[in-house]
Amino acid sequence: MKRLSLLLLIAGLSVGCTSRLPDGFDSSGKVGGKGTGNGFSDLDTRPSGFGSVADMIRNGTIPPEAILTTVYFDFDRYTVGSAERAKLDAISGRARATKIIVAGYTDQFGTEEYNLALSDRRANSVRDYLVGLGCANANIEIIALGEQQADKNAAGRQSGAKDRKAIVVDVNYASAIKQPTSAAAPAPAPAPASAPAPAPVPVSGSAL
Repeated sequence: MKRLSLLLLIAGLSVGCTSRLPDGFDSSGKVGGKGTGNGFSDLDTRPSGFGSVADMIRNGTIPPEAILTTVYFDFDRYTVGSAERAKLDAISGRARATKIIVAGYTDQFGTEEYNLALSDRRANSVRDYLVGLGCANANIEIIALGEQQADKNAAGRQSGAKDRKAIVVDVNYASAIKQPTSAAAPAPAPAPASAPAPAPVPVSGSAL
């Protein structure tokens, strides 16, 4: 009887999952058993100095100019493909010179719990590759957003491909956003009106 109950419990937990959870994921929403017990929020690391840009990422309002590159993933995968690695190679110099946030996303297919863990894996894969290129690990932070910003109208794997991604964002772009706009330069003073032309001097001996 106990064995039957256990099997039913396992079957119930597996409903809705498209595949197995990534290694190290537990049901509290933490990867690798880390976190404070707050569930999904443990995957969203927001240290001081990263907060303003993190807010924009979470709200979906990050300026396109702040995104160094976007890396796309195959369905239900978090390994960075060869074509996508070339994108990271191309921005490695800029990434080494600044602080960055790597934000991971998924499509809407699968459970919320599974997708959150998968997005974390995707972001970490990108971070690991950048560290291998010489970026300082201390200057890279991770945000896992799962399916929060996915297209809910996607009807299949192909239409959801644009949501299977991780973006690399320049945190120091925030300083440009925060800078007050320069005061408008004063309009130049109008040029003085031309002086009236002098009256012609009569030529000697001419008739008046």
